[in-house]
Amino acid sequence: MSAQTSLQLKDYIYAGYPAIVLNTSEEERGIEECCRIAQSVKMQFYVWSETKGVIQYLFDKNGKDISQKDMDINISPDEEALTQGLNYGENTIYCMLDFHPYIKSPSVWRTAKDVFSSAKTQGIIYLFISSKFDTPPELEHEVIITNLDLPKKDDLREIAIGICKGYNVNIPENIDDAIDAALGLTMFEAENAFATSFSKTRTFDVDIINNVKRQIICKDGLLEYMQSKETLETVGGMKEFISYAEERFSAYSEEAQNYGLPYPKGVLLVGIPGCGKSLAAKALSNMWKKPLLKLDLGKLFGSLVGDTEAKTRKALEIAEAMAPAILWIDEIEKGLSGVGSSGKTDSGVTSRMFGTILTWLQEKEVPVYVIATANNISSLPPEFLRKGRFDEIFFVDLPSEEERKEIFKIQIEKKKRKAEDFDIEKLASVSDGYTGAEIEECVISSMFYAWNDGKRPYTTDDLVIAMSKINPMAKGIMSDTVSSLRNWSITHGIRNANVAPKVQIETNPIETKGSRVMRFEKEEQK
Repeated sequence: MSAQTSLQLKDYIYAGYPAIVLNTSEEERGIEECCRIAQSVKMQFYVWSETKGVIQYLFDKNGKDISQKDMDINISPDEEALTQGLNYGENTIYCMLDFHPYIKSPSVWRTAKDVFSSAKTQGIIYLFISSKFDTPPELEHEVIITNLDLPKKDDLREIAIGICKGYNVNIPENIDDAIDAALGLTMFEAENAFATSFSKTRTFDVDIINNVKRQIICKDGLLEYMQSKETLETVGGMKEFISYAEERFSAYSEEAQNYGLPYPKGVLLVGIPGCGKSLAAKALSNMWKKPLLKLDLGKLFGSLVGDTEAKTRKALEIAEAMAPAILWIDEIEKGLSGVGSSGKTDSGVTSRMFGTILTWLQEKEVPVYVIATANNISSLPPEFLRKGRFDEIFFVDLPSEEERKEIFKIQIEKKKRKAEDFDIEKLASVSDGYTGAEIEECVISSMFYAWNDGKRPYTTDDLVIAMSKINPMAKGIMSDTVSSLRNWSITHGIRNANVAPKVQIETNPIETKGSRVMRFEKEEQK
């Protein structure tokens, strides 16, 4: 456990809180930590569970060895289980395991209120360990909640060394790589990952550990562990952003940390759909050789009271535990679009989730680089764009002619053809207004034409025909959106991710019904 969580729980116990909830799925580790604290503050420690009844943990005089004593008290999970804690006298921690299903009963929470009041005067602390403890509204002022942090590198090193001893082998040289791969797992999960690797290879295989971790992280759906073969060479355009990212990457070196450089916070990429925002996130992961975690805000919403906030904290906790890592929040405006009306439509759930994310973005000190992407900036709350949340905001525009040449070359060579066999100049010229995604679709469509025309190689003419059948969104249904995004980026001084012609705005002083007539002109690139 990290020093921060341990200190916080210890402080609550010192302060004499009569009821504390420790949220964790690592029950044994939670009991062990509570046992250490009880030992250090010289308090008795009892643990109740529905299956084993009450067990007392005894400490020797030296404060090292811990034994267990079965109290032969089996109590059903109701009011009697709560009142039993008052029978052990002052300076007692009475730990209750998995009591969350029963605390919702009116008779039980009413008894709990009475018991906590008595416990306060007698120096007794009720400690609830559960993976999901939903505090009834009637007990919100009596109960304090804390969490058990995921294990850090030192904790995982102990487990790894223990696995080596268990297999009677010397500690492999790549133990540090194995520990880094296991970050984000619980102690139990990390032990299983290490054991799986040793059972298959008799050493630490980082790929096996990563595969186990990928399955574990993805099972609850909060985060998706992404794998991609995209590299900077497969990203057409966005040179300004890529150059910026390469510069920021240097801050992760040990030399930069000794110099005093802070870890970069992240970037917000705003722009036209299909222009490479998501592609850039995948490419940076491979360039930096850091794990890429995708956070879907929609999956954080839960049906129970407090469920959304708990899921949000859990997702951010996993991301921190896996640091250094990249956290990709795709189309973030969709997840936060209801913040303004949250108090009226969802009892403030979206607003509270938004507040949790904002605070984390502002105050995080761990090397988790956030790449948030958005298509519609008007849906984002203004406070989200304030400096300090992100290091920089970039506007991703339609690719310029030079960038379209690069995209055509990349897509043609991805499809097993040589770019020099095509008239790239012509293709870039006739594809004005196309996004990178639309260019890729043109290449795919041309391949189908050629395949169905005698399985011949596709040509420049096939690509031109394919483009003639696609009406680019920027010139059709999204023309107003593109103009609005460009206007926003210029009026707010947003940095351009592309090396592209700038857009100059002239505003007609005549306003009709509160609207302004604006026209956009391309300014020659200097």
